Amino acid sequence: MLVLNLVSEELKKEIKLRHLYQLIKKVNYLIIIITIITAIVLLVARVILQNNFNKIVEQTTLVTINNQSYNSKIREINSKLKFIANIQNEFVAWSKIVNDLSIMTPSNITFYRLNFDLATKTVKINGKAGERSGLLELKDNLEKSGNYSDIQFPLKNILEKENINFEINAKLNI
Repeated sequence: MLVLNLVSEELKKEIKLRHLYQLIKKVNYLIIIITIITAIVLLVARVILQNNFNKIVEQTTLVTINNQSYNSKIREINSKLKFIANIQNEFVAWSKIVNDLSIMTPSNITFYRLNFDLATKTVKINGKAGERSGLLELKDNLEKSGNYSDIQFPLKNILEKENINFEINAKLNI
């Protein structure tokens, strides 16, 4: 069999170039179509995500608005609890201190003034002792007690033997 090739070399090159050009053209069209489809998918995804984001923001805003009343009530309750805690922290059981003082006081001593000062945590006791021994016993009892410190017992308190008007100052350990 005999093969005849009547096409010139230039024409062969041109035909090959046309086929190559057609192939490149088809590949470019395919790339453009894929790019367009990808862009459409991304735009649709963006719209869906934007809608979901807007819904979430709307729900969050509603929750925040609904919770504002609860938050203000909680703040109010917390401030009241702090106020109550401050009152409880500043509370001093004066009745216990007075009761302890009455227990440690000898029978021949009468108080006519007890001045408790919470700000300086001091007590000033004025009274009358029937005898010096009872007054010294009271002084010893105050020193032994854990409720009092820095007891100021003036010397004039023990100069007299009977019917002594006395004054005692002390710091409270509260």
